[in-house]
Amino acid sequence: MADRPTQVNADSYRRRYMSLPRMITHWHQASEVAEATRPGGKVLEIGPGAGHTTWLMRQWGLDVTTLDFDESVKPDIIGDVTAIPCKDKAYDCVLAAEVLEHIPFPEFAKALAELGRICRGTVIVTLPAPFVGGSALLNFSGLNARGFFLGLPYWIAHKFDGQHYWELGKRGYGIRRIRRVIQEQGFRIAKEFRPAPSLFCYFFVLSATGTDDGR
Repeated sequence: MADRPTQVNADSYRRRYMSLPRMITHWHQASEVAEATRPGGKVLEIGPGAGHTTWLMRQWGLDVTTLDFDESVKPDIIGDVTAIPCKDKAYDCVLAAEVLEHIPFPEFAKALAELGRICRGTVIVTLPAPFVGGSALLNFSGLNARGFFLGLPYWIAHKFDGQHYWELGKRGYGIRRIRRVIQEQGFRIAKEFRPAPSLFCYFFVLSATGTDDGR
């Protein structure tokens, strides 16, 4: 396991951190995993945080194992995302939500390769992607809610803030570069989106097998 300093104290996941947009993001994380995995499917969640997504996935019938290098969040497995202590193709789906920005960018490809190594189906990665503008979530009876955005990426140089080494959309970390690194690790990008009303998060749903359906 890599020797990394703990960047996010467990107390940080309390009410002030858990805004409504962030809570909706947890629902999207669990929903994408459930969509990619049959009930009872084996899921590895890397960086469980306060456990909101973990709880949802387990309520929906998924067999979830959590991994983190920080013992204070009480993961099932203690380990580092760049050297995951799991067997090849051990999981149907792997979720790394708001995790990979916590490692230096030169290690991003190595971490992606590890996610692909342990997964036999779908890998879901979410990254911080600051957005200057606004969003709206429209909800009509009988229809799925739809989100709309108006604004621009936060195109400035990123400075390490004690937690994030880099962020999607900031100078030097454009989406084309991130897509290229993902694809160089053998993934096919099945879907990518920003979940409304979040102005901070971006999702990549990746096929670890090169097929349309990771199940």
